[in-house]
Amino acid sequence: MELKDSELIGRIKEGETELLDVLIERHYDGIYRFCYYKTGDREAAYDCTQETFLHLLRYMGTYVEQRKFKAYLYRIAGNVCTDFFRKHGISTVGPEILETMAREDPGLARAELSDQVTEALNMLNPAQREVIILHFFYDFKLREIAQIAEIPMSTAKSRLKQGMDKLKRCMASD
Repeated sequence: MELKDSELIGRIKEGETELLDVLIERHYDGIYRFCYYKTGDREAAYDCTQETFLHLLRYMGTYVEQRKFKAYLYRIAGNVCTDFFRKHGISTVGPEILETMAREDPGLARAELSDQVTEALNMLNPAQREVIILHFFYDFKLREIAQIAEIPMSTAKSRLKQGMDKLKRCMASD
């Protein structure tokens, strides 16, 4: 029987440190894809993924489960990627990253992005695009997206609705 994240964390805190491997293995690919989406660079995504798990290891002892661990981990990854941008003097990744990702890493989504969907996603502002990708590609609920992006739930809802409305208009006009 597979242990839940909360059970793994409890046992890790009690000294079963070998379970860290299970926790990391469970979330590694998703965090890597998320960091790749955020940075647009495979090497940077690898570095940010490693830094995310190092941060988790450093602060595991102080982690208190409030909501879902997965959302907490993605928030760490988002912050690590933001630090990466600051450190390298980059403001954000351009929308062309979605096209590159669709070609290079079809595992990002459940299915490959069509050119039409990629083009429509590129027309969204980065905040709307992030909420849509977290919701539809990673199956996060709005509450979790708000936690990851560190925004109010109402802002997450608004970005999702506005982004979906814009996507519908873009898709209908083609």
